[in-house]
Amino acid sequence: MIDIHKLNAFVAVVEESNISKAAVRLHMQQPPLTRLIKSLEQELDTALLKRLPRGVEVTEAGKALYQEAITILAHAQSIPKRVKNIAQGLEGQINIGFTNSAGLHPFLPAVLRQFREQFPAVAIHLEEDSSTALTDAVINEKLDIVFLRKPAPIHTEVQSIHVLDEPLIVALPSNHPLAGQAGAIRLVDLEPYEFVLYRRIAGQDLFDNILANCYQAGFSPNIVQEAPRLTSSLNLIAAGIGLSIVPASIQDFWNKQIVYKSLEAKKPCIAPIYAICRAQGNSVRVEHFLSLLKASQAV
Repeated sequence: MIDIHKLNAFVAVVEESNISKAAVRLHMQQPPLTRLIKSLEQELDTALLKRLPRGVEVTEAGKALYQEAITILAHAQSIPKRVKNIAQGLEGQINIGFTNSAGLHPFLPAVLRQFREQFPAVAIHLEEDSSTALTDAVINEKLDIVFLRKPAPIHTEVQSIHVLDEPLIVALPSNHPLAGQAGAIRLVDLEPYEFVLYRRIAGQDLFDNILANCYQAGFSPNIVQEAPRLTSSLNLIAAGIGLSIVPASIQDFWNKQIVYKSLEAKKPCIAPIYAICRAQGNSVRVEHFLSLLKASQAV
């Protein structure tokens, strides 16, 4: 290992082309500086400088060392600031996950944009997966925060933060018998019709929520097709294969050949979104994100 102090002394000598001037620059006497340079040459077993009558000239090996030393010293000087920034949550990386349906709500890109504006040096890693996989990733410390359509199972290692409640609405093919009905559609009136739903294995939270609302209305939906993604189900609806119950935000993504209607039921039909994170031991970066999330809820 080469001593940083020796590298700094060597760089000063090369840039000044004179040991006496370099000594003044380094606020030291010339003899100790000369000994430092000689010690460095001995460690590397090569001549780094040519002694001239008036100053010194760097050798080819010395030029190579000079380029490396500049890089090393610049990095060494940046370390204290970077360590301090990491400790204050101003640098590093935050890992965020979301289910497909939660990721489609406009609140998520909005809060990510705000976080990026306030903490530009923090890298944001995003990952989409099922709710079970995402919750496990938080518990196993692979992800910091995830957004789901239901609170996490009761677990001492995680906490659930309610973010918002989104209305569920009906998505109908434009030629559906109910498409021309004025006003909201009663949930129970959907019983005779065929349903297209977001596949449970991908969207368990939303799937279970929709079924629970239908059961509460007194019927079990006739599911004729399941789609791998929420947005994929819109293609099936537009094709006339069936209707679906979807979060209200989805209507911003597709309105061709699809009619969206409000739902009417005894109990409000909603699809909540929760932020799931570890109950303890979160980084300062995560605490910053959570503070921003809570502030955005208060607005």
